[in-house]
Amino acid sequence: MLLVIITALIPALILGWWIYKKDSLRPEPLRMLYKAFLYGVGSTFVTLVITSFLSMAGLMIYDLGSFAGAVGTALFAAALPEEISKLLMLWLFMRKNPYYDEYLDGIVYAACVGLGFAATENVLYLVQSTDWVGTGIIRGLTAVPAHFAIACAMGYFYSKRHFGDRSKLTAACVLAVPVIIHWVYDALAFSEGIYPALSVVINILFVLLIWWIYRSTMRRINTMQQLDQSRMTPPPLPGNNGPQLPPPFPGQNQP
Repeated sequence: MLLVIITALIPALILGWWIYKKDSLRPEPLRMLYKAFLYGVGSTFVTLVITSFLSMAGLMIYDLGSFAGAVGTALFAAALPEEISKLLMLWLFMRKNPYYDEYLDGIVYAACVGLGFAATENVLYLVQSTDWVGTGIIRGLTAVPAHFAIACAMGYFYSKRHFGDRSKLTAACVLAVPVIIHWVYDALAFSEGIYPALSVVINILFVLLIWWIYRSTMRRINTMQQLDQSRMTPPPLPGNNGPQLPPPFPGQNQP
């Protein structure tokens, strides 16, 4: 059992270390990252509460027998409650965080929250699996990185809004973009067993989506790094138009 739990946690720990190293200008305290990770673990319990309310309201859809059912399940049983839970826990964690002073911090902390959720979910999947090694490898290459990348998207828009972009579109994107990406991801994953004849096409689309998520995540991280570097670069002194050339030697023509 200990080996199963360690296997389930390894992908989240690797990605957590990776995002920590990306924040090289002013790294966040490790204790704060651990705390954000625990908030992500807590988001799994919040998800259970939300899904219970959706079920009581008759909105919980769990039907993998048709494409429409897979799409509905992906939205109401996975994407919507999980991303709402992660955003709620991210907000609770960030609202009194004195270290949240850079654009990239939003991605770093959101990623830790997302990895806390992903690690907990991964442990539950592997413990219940009859082939925990195969399940661990597949989920370590797909589901855990997907949770990480989706959380980075949430952190990107969270930082944009926090540091001055108060538009309604940005506010909506904080939740809408992660939900949409998560929805498409799970809809493709759930559809594979419904249409065996199209499984190759679905898997190709699935891989392309994962690649797009990865590239989009890297662009967002690079954008935040550039914004933070520009904020930390001191402005030129008044009247300083750039480096001055030394005076010419006597008798030397100036350029």
